[in-house]
Amino acid sequence: MRDNDNLVISLNKTNIKYYIKNTRKIKKYCDNRNLNLKLFYDNKLVSEINNEDADLKDMTTIMKAINIKDKSERFNYIYDMICSVLDLKIKEENYCEFKDNICIRDRENQCDHRNGCCECNGRGLCQYLVNGKCQINCISCKLFTCKFLENRGIKQNINDHVLVKYFFSHKQIDILKYSFWTPKEVIIERLLKNKYVRP
Repeated sequence: MRDNDNLVISLNKTNIKYYIKNTRKIKKYCDNRNLNLKLFYDNKLVSEINNEDADLKDMTTIMKAINIKDKSERFNYIYDMICSVLDLKIKEENYCEFKDNICIRDRENQCDHRNGCCECNGRGLCQYLVNGKCQINCISCKLFTCKFLENRGIKQNINDHVLVKYFFSHKQIDILKYSFWTPKEVIIERLLKNKYVRP
């Protein structure tokens, strides 16, 4: 339903997944007509609902992203949201199990290699790792899981994030996945140009 400058959608338990799957169409409709999106659930704006339901959270971020009309600002918002989710996951699950700056893979292989994925053969140490702390918000690094972790059933799938799945092309998703050791500003610029440059 249209309401002046808004596309208004009422969500409920039975239709919310349908609208998530149709995010691309909703985004295109709003972008082409310069409309804002207003999503309601139980007669409340979704952004005003304090609920841990994953679908409601997804719809809240979808609404916010669609309502950002400047492409650069939209990409920055999505990038920051995904980084926040990944940071929380990494902290809560601690799947690399660092001890004395050595990850579980290198400890089990009895290797004293330090800094995990921030250091690799042939490339050396990431220039943005200073005193053991990353100085940039690199989404590619946050998404990465090595073969050792994958063999233990730990894998990040970029398309698990609705903001990535429905707001970016396949080429842009490759940019997000493979721009390791790269500052956010450079990745955003690549996304805007829709041009992937192998590191």
